[in-house]
Amino acid sequence: MLITVEGAAVAVARVYRVRQSLGNMTVYLHGLLRSTDSIPLVALGIAHNPSHGATRVSWELFEKAVVRLTGNPFSAAPNLAGQTKAEQAYVRELLRLAVVDDLLGPANGPHEEIVGMSVRDRYLVGKLAPLDHAHNAPQSSEFAEEEIADGDTPDDLRVYGNEAHISRDSVPATSPVEEDDEPEANASKSQSLVPSSMGLTFCVPDDQEAVEVAVSWGRYVRGKSEESGKRCWKRIPAGGKVTLAVREGSLTPCTVDNAVPEVRLEGSVSRPVGQGDRLVTLFLVNGQTEPQQNRDQAWVFQPEIVVRDDAGGAVFRRRPLLDVKQHDEERLSLEMIYRRRVEFATGHGTSVHAVVSTSDPELATEVRTAVIPDQEIQITEAPGADSADRAALRDLRAHGWLDMEKLADSAELSDDELLAALTVLAGDYEDWIAENRAAIGVAVEGYDTQAQDAMERCELILERLKEGISTLRLNTDAMSAFRFANRAMAQQRVRGIYARKRRQDEAVTVDKLNIPENRTWHPFQLAFLLLSVPALADPKHSDRTEPLAAYADLLWFPTGGGKTEAYLGVAAFAMSIRRFQGTLGGLDATRGLAVIMRYTLRLLTLQQFQRASTLICAMELLRKQDPETWGSEPFTLGLWVGGKVTPNRTEDSHEAIEKERDNRRDTGSTPAQLTSCPWCGSAINPGRDITVEKYPGADQTFIYCSDKYGRCEFSKAQYPELGLPVVVVDEEIYRRPPSMLIATVDKFAMMAWRGQTRALFGAATSECPRHGLLWPGSPCQGNHKAERGKPATRVKVISPLRPPDLIIQDEFHLISGPLGTMVGVYETAVDELSTWTLGDKKVRPKVIASTATVRKAEEQVNNVFLRQVAIFPPHGLDVEDNFFSVQRSTEDRPGRLYLGICSPGSSRPAVLIRVYVALLTAAKTLFQDFGAAADPYMTLVGYFNSLRELGGMRRLAEDDVQTRAYRVEMSDVSRPGLTQRSVNQVDELTSRVTSKEIPQKLDRLELPFKEKWESGETRAYDIVLATNMLSVGVDVNRLGLMVVNGQPKNTAEYIQATSRVGRSFPGLVVTVFTWSRPRDLSHYETFEHYHSTFYKHVEAQSVTPFAPRALDRALTGTMVSLMRLGNDSLNPNLGAQLMEKTSGPEATQAIEAVSERAWKAKDKAARDLVLRMARDRIDRWAKEAAMGGRRLGYETGRGQGDVVALLRKPGAQAWDEFTVPMSMREVEPGVQLIMDASRRSAEAPPWKPRSRPNDGGAA
Repeated sequence: MLITVEGAAVAVARVYRVRQSLGNMTVYLHGLLRSTDSIPLVALGIAHNPSHGATRVSWELFEKAVVRLTGNPFSAAPNLAGQTKAEQAYVRELLRLAVVDDLLGPANGPHEEIVGMSVRDRYLVGKLAPLDHAHNAPQSSEFAEEEIADGDTPDDLRVYGNEAHISRDSVPATSPVEEDDEPEANASKSQSLVPSSMGLTFCVPDDQEAVEVAVSWGRYVRGKSEESGKRCWKRIPAGGKVTLAVREGSLTPCTVDNAVPEVRLEGSVSRPVGQGDRLVTLFLVNGQTEPQQNRDQAWVFQPEIVVRDDAGGAVFRRRPLLDVKQHDEERLSLEMIYRRRVEFATGHGTSVHAVVSTSDPELATEVRTAVIPDQEIQITEAPGADSADRAALRDLRAHGWLDMEKLADSAELSDDELLAALTVLAGDYEDWIAENRAAIGVAVEGYDTQAQDAMERCELILERLKEGISTLRLNTDAMSAFRFANRAMAQQRVRGIYARKRRQDEAVTVDKLNIPENRTWHPFQLAFLLLSVPALADPKHSDRTEPLAAYADLLWFPTGGGKTEAYLGVAAFAMSIRRFQGTLGGLDATRGLAVIMRYTLRLLTLQQFQRASTLICAMELLRKQDPETWGSEPFTLGLWVGGKVTPNRTEDSHEAIEKERDNRRDTGSTPAQLTSCPWCGSAINPGRDITVEKYPGADQTFIYCSDKYGRCEFSKAQYPELGLPVVVVDEEIYRRPPSMLIATVDKFAMMAWRGQTRALFGAATSECPRHGLLWPGSPCQGNHKAERGKPATRVKVISPLRPPDLIIQDEFHLISGPLGTMVGVYETAVDELSTWTLGDKKVRPKVIASTATVRKAEEQVNNVFLRQVAIFPPHGLDVEDNFFSVQRSTEDRPGRLYLGICSPGSSRPAVLIRVYVALLTAAKTLFQDFGAAADPYMTLVGYFNSLRELGGMRRLAEDDVQTRAYRVEMSDVSRPGLTQRSVNQVDELTSRVTSKEIPQKLDRLELPFKEKWESGETRAYDIVLATNMLSVGVDVNRLGLMVVNGQPKNTAEYIQATSRVGRSFPGLVVTVFTWSRPRDLSHYETFEHYHSTFYKHVEAQSVTPFAPRALDRALTGTMVSLMRLGNDSLNPNLGAQLMEKTSGPEATQAIEAVSERAWKAKDKAARDLVLRMARDRIDRWAKEAAMGGRRLGYETGRGQGDVVALLRKPGAQAWDEFTVPMSMREVEPGVQLIMDASRRSAEAPPWKPRSRPNDGGAA
């Protein structure tokens, strides 16, 4: 029962847990039943002494009081439902406390007793070893009693003292090999890295005379338990306060607790630095001598140093920044927008926390050490829904002017009203820019140049927004396409939610979900669409026709903020406006490929394919309703990825479905890339719902919705001639290019190898009425007899199709390193093949990209796309507000919470076991009490930087973690907040998972936990282990818990990976640092500041497409792609024979295209290098073609014994000028290994070496 200070009862609640600290007791409640009025305890018959804090009463009296107070019995008190963000954050906080108590302690309060094990084994972190260890002490003596089976402590968790007192700096932190392969230090042998001290460094003004330092820790002594009578370790709080004078030089060591004089506070004060500030370093040193027996008595546990001004002022200042001699304008801009995120201190062997002044964010009132640091990241979201947001943005939302359905309906919003609504958005952005300009030199000082530059970028975006609105006003086709795109996106959003809920067996209807909340644009999404409208509506726009002035729009928004919907809206507009443009420049725009959407990872590609298919379904239904406007050609979506994922030929598709029907397990390519209908959520059975028409004159794969009642518009009953508008077979994509193509960037390396890929760029002049587009050397010539009820056909001459108008590159930060460099070279061919002529202008595709992490984007976009970059939204003067996105206070919107764990002296697997067990069993406790509110934390995602580390952890997860989680309550050790749990659903999401399994695993990740599972029922995962395959594009809203094994190599990967959790609920990320790696240790010691500014720390990506070695790998493939796909004569396989003239237009145009791009992207030297290398390749090609007695093809085929291949596939042999990769990741030859078992066996090996022609066939 909760009472006021005046002694009146106001509510009753269930107690979840009680935590005690020195002088305090905190009661955590399970649920609350409030009273309408406060009633004095005396009136309820309860005697209470306020000085006691809590009063015990009989249950009978309590029940009567509850009924009188609330009108209900205590059993009616509600459980915490977790419906609000505050309640969800409360559940997460209980999880954090349980984990911190279990790993750091003291778990049972400041005077706890530990029975059954040593203190060093009980707690994983927060330990200082004595400086002087007992030499030659028997290792088992003090553990004689504790080694009674406690059921929880593995041998490798034993922490050993630093007997030789070896400095941490003298222990190698990394091995000569790559960091991922660094061997783990064996704590039992090294005896070296349990620190004896920890401390911090902070900055104070030069005139600061003294600081107050409060030090606390726990010391444990042997004794007899007052509860069980067994021998135990009893905790005694230790520590004290001292005032230290801030004088330059070393500080005199001082004792803070007279009971333990050997534990000292030491440190030093620097000379004035920077603007006259001083750096103060303090250390807590455990100088005790370790006894032969009961050695834990000489150890320090749960140490903490707290530093304050002795007068209580805000005296702690920004730590001086390192001087950077190289001028970097982008770095200075980042310093400006993060100027209020100040680093006040850094830890030494520990982390730190600063209490920021409420009156001045650049000063702190307190700094302290933190063994388990935490930092909650502010949520970045689009404004308009909060009462504190700008009035105009709130009005846009309130009036429904961001509602996609309303924007699509001219009866709801006339053209003038729609334009007026969009003008409100642009007008308010203009006002925001003016307000920020006024703040330069006033609220923002010292960054005038960077601030003015930022405002100029914002004004450029403003002008382009106005241009987009003007285009809609003046171009009726653009307005119609804009409304069409809005209607399609509205249906995509609603139907996407509907399908997901149907997959989760929720009883919902489309009408119930079709509400404005589910189909409303964020302002930045609508603005991003407006930016692309002019260039897509007018092919002669400067973004399409002026290479050096064209903009590639880079959409920057944190993960989970809605980037996908933004560029899908642009794609919908591009596909629809194209239908209005008909034939321009002699090219047919009513069909053909309009949008290419590229990704780098197949997991991301498959996920986005499922999301985009919902949009295409919506567009196709709208087309069918109005074919006069939108044409007779269906809107379709293609999936163009590796042959191990989707079939290359219809014959392969037919075989895959036959295997499905025969229940033959196959991990190869399959057309079954959709596990459920994207329109209604019905599960798709590949053997039943996928039909492959494989007979002469057909050759087409159909995927139907499985709705057995035929209610879905894409079921066989309602749409037999098409089914779902998706194409997943390469051969069928070439014949009938889809409206939008989702592909991996790797696949574009196949342009040099497959002449039929020219159809993607519209290069076709004839068509078979049955099969589709034809190309030189096509197996079908378009002439067929009447058969199977189909009429006879003749080849049809057609106008060439228009190339793609829009290229979307998602997760642009992954286009870097070797892959990005290869993409940059091949992009020359993609750009040229997508270019067409309109009047005197050469029209190129519009390029947009998206990412959540960006740095040095200007250089990267220029090297890859040869365009200027326009980052949207551009930053303002502060990171917390750029108009289109704002960072919310964590008090209003709980963000993602990060915890840091570092345990010197323990092996990495041992630390992971402890962390996994603590999180899994604490989540189980919460789930038992709070149910669905704790579900996000019931599946633990383990993130690893390498497959090797993941493989080791999977074994431990299926063995040690499972055993320890089950036995967590089977010992004398009290572990509050943890509950026994059966952990048996362990899986991984890595490159080792087949493409067929990926959609099934993603669907399973969506499954919520249940108290009881039926026999044979698919169960939710307990643990999912993943590599960087998870770090992009996995959108599973349910996930809320992740453990990161070691700091990833770059910040972008860290942000991307950890952003996979906490998308719909307050997430918790636990980063386990490896103490032997200096980089990990550095991130741990500056944990709080790094996480509050980690977007600032994103590393620049390297893309060097015209470097000599990059040209070695990619130039030939690029030139062959240009020449083969751009010329009819060179297109067939044997067309390679026709390249006889080195001065012919085919060769000169290709050489000019590549060399000019090198000049524009880099410099004249790069152009000269490209010219020299390109001419050398053309000369050699011509010589190969001129050789007699044979035919020259791009590759050899069966039955072509006289054909010699021009191109060579990468392999064990050395690369030469005509080695062309089949994937852009093939930049180095592979190594073939043979396991030599003969060394351990008397038998001859079962294999025989391949015979060589020049040795007579001898082995």
